[in-house]
Amino acid sequence: MSLSADDIYALLPAIHRTRDAAVGEPLKALIGIIAEQASVIEQDLRGLYADQFIETCAPWVVPYIGDLIGWTGLFEGIPNGARSRAEVGNTMGYRRRKGTVIALEQIGRDVTGRPVHIVEYFRRLAIDESFRHLRPHHAGFADLRRGAALERIGGAFDTLNRTVDVRRIASRVRAAATPDGAALDIALHGVGKPNIPDIGAWIWRWIAYPVTGQPATPVDARRFLFSTLGADMPLFNFPPPRESFASLTVVYADGTPLELDDICVCNLSDSGGGWATAPAGKVAIDPVLGRIAFAADRPAPAAVTLDYNYGFPADLGGGPYDRSSRLPLDRSTVTWSRIIGAGATDIFGVPLTLADAVAEFNARPPGAVGLIVLADFMVADIDLTGANAIQIPSGSQLWIIGAEVHGAGAWTPTRSRVTLRGDINVFGVDAPTDAAQGQLFLNGLLIAGTLRVSGHALGVTLQDSTLVPGRALTPHGLPANPGEPSLVAETAGGTLTLDRCITGPVLVHAAASARVTNSVIDATARWRVAYAGPDLMGEGGSLHVEDSTVIGKLRTHRLPLASNTIFLARRPVHDPWAAAIWCTRRQSGCVRFCFVPSDAITPGQYRCLPGANTSLEYALAPQFVSLRYGSPSYALLSGDCPVAVWQGADDESQIGAYHLLYETQGVGNLRTRIDEYLPFGLEAGIFLVPLRAERPREEPPAAYGPGQDRGAEIDSVDALQWHSIGAALI
Repeated sequence: MSLSADDIYALLPAIHRTRDAAVGEPLKALIGIIAEQASVIEQDLRGLYADQFIETCAPWVVPYIGDLIGWTGLFEGIPNGARSRAEVGNTMGYRRRKGTVIALEQIGRDVTGRPVHIVEYFRRLAIDESFRHLRPHHAGFADLRRGAALERIGGAFDTLNRTVDVRRIASRVRAAATPDGAALDIALHGVGKPNIPDIGAWIWRWIAYPVTGQPATPVDARRFLFSTLGADMPLFNFPPPRESFASLTVVYADGTPLELDDICVCNLSDSGGGWATAPAGKVAIDPVLGRIAFAADRPAPAAVTLDYNYGFPADLGGGPYDRSSRLPLDRSTVTWSRIIGAGATDIFGVPLTLADAVAEFNARPPGAVGLIVLADFMVADIDLTGANAIQIPSGSQLWIIGAEVHGAGAWTPTRSRVTLRGDINVFGVDAPTDAAQGQLFLNGLLIAGTLRVSGHALGVTLQDSTLVPGRALTPHGLPANPGEPSLVAETAGGTLTLDRCITGPVLVHAAASARVTNSVIDATARWRVAYAGPDLMGEGGSLHVEDSTVIGKLRTHRLPLASNTIFLARRPVHDPWAAAIWCTRRQSGCVRFCFVPSDAITPGQYRCLPGANTSLEYALAPQFVSLRYGSPSYALLSGDCPVAVWQGADDESQIGAYHLLYETQGVGNLRTRIDEYLPFGLEAGIFLVPLRAERPREEPPAAYGPGQDRGAEIDSVDALQWHSIGAALI
């Protein structure tokens, strides 16, 4: 129990206190000094006591406690990964369960931040059985009637048995070159799997993002799509805790959840020119294509809403993840606000629209700070062009944010992804004052259209948003308008900021500037223009780019800094550009730890790929699981990717937009820990899911021969496969 100076002084006999008061209380002052120092000692003693326990110790004590139990530190900056305090606290529990599948999976989840599945391949060996240890379910041959088992061949949940493979499952012992052009697969695991000492650790690279109450996209009265962009998309599992499994709350027809007995899982792929039909009396769901079909004998619903999960590798682009820590809005400065959706109406009971809110903001005087909150998972067709365009005077700000609305005006920037289908024009108005530049902020939006900025100079910031590459998607998931710009800034002196965004081509005035971080700029083909001036030919404004992936050609006036970025570009035949990456002013700026084409014209490069030896460009080129927007594996490095790209960033993580995942360090953490916790004599290989490139979704030309207009595509190696046999050899 702590005693203050007054408490101690009160314990003295009254005679001493009386005499002390008579001479000016020097004794009380002395006791005050003693009490102060005693308090310091007491706090130190409490700290020393707390530092004996990992749960309460100071951060600097954690590695010392870890050293007492033989713990070695790992990289900590991995999203969703355990911190060192938690890992030290769990170490003894891990060791008590050393070698068990549940312990290895938990350790893998803690050190990588992703789900890990452990496979004991010695249990999958086809062997001669002993009569003392019969395994009647351990078949030596594949049952061709079990289609589900055949579909899982080669994956983490493969249940078929195999003869022994004596090749090692652990990563190969090799002398790495500089730069290392070996495939990522070689660095993670060997080619052998089923053997007595073999363990496989499968790491999931996808994250399941929940969507609730989203309107389905109608195809006709009985057919619907999960995707708000009207394209096929796979669904993902996200096992939430449930009180009851009596019903499946995925599809709501006219506001009523469908009963489990009414739903069946079917293959609704195209058959005979249309979807396969749903069984009688059922509502068919295709989780691979994200399709819903109501049987002909069921009444057609007036409205369908959905609860489901979609997959993506990271908190990037418009998504229902928590964005509050990065949102720079000071709510106390807002002078006008509106909520759209969540039942918000005007004074006449008519639901408010985004166009209504924009018109109200346009009528506000200069200097206003406006906020428009778009609720939850709303989907809206918009046309904010012409007279409906957003007008922002100098000194004014407009924030358009997708957020979860809790009622009574309360909202949080999480669990929301708003889809806007249509074009947005923003016009800067020069107010008759010396006010600062007008500002537009977009956060948490998925926009299928073009954002165009014109008029007086504006500052435009997009955070955690997506401008769909190709402006929209076809029903087969291909870009509807390949190469069409997603963002056009026509104004000199303006500024553009993209943070954790996905966009199509970005066109910026030469006298403006752009800053791109943790983003993907996708022109839908390497030979199309990803960044340039508003005419798609001239130089674009000054570009600062970090931790990003740029798919397509780039032309800029200045490149002050390019860091940890993949520039995936090439010039087609007869291209008028001097280089695929073309910077006019080379005397200033730096390109560091990037992949750039060998013909790039840039400022000085530092530790970039392929480096001085341009003949290694194709050997060191990044390889991807998919470059099709809409795929769960969009812009994700594949197993064919060179190790030099996987470890090529300034912190030895991967180059590109997924640098923010620190996936390289997570895999390294798992390699360190799994070797520590494996039983003696066993060895492990690490497998990433997904790792192999997806089969491309291509639509070949309807015909071939004279008169077919193929335009510039004939100059692209990406498209040559469709034009003639052997065309790629020319």
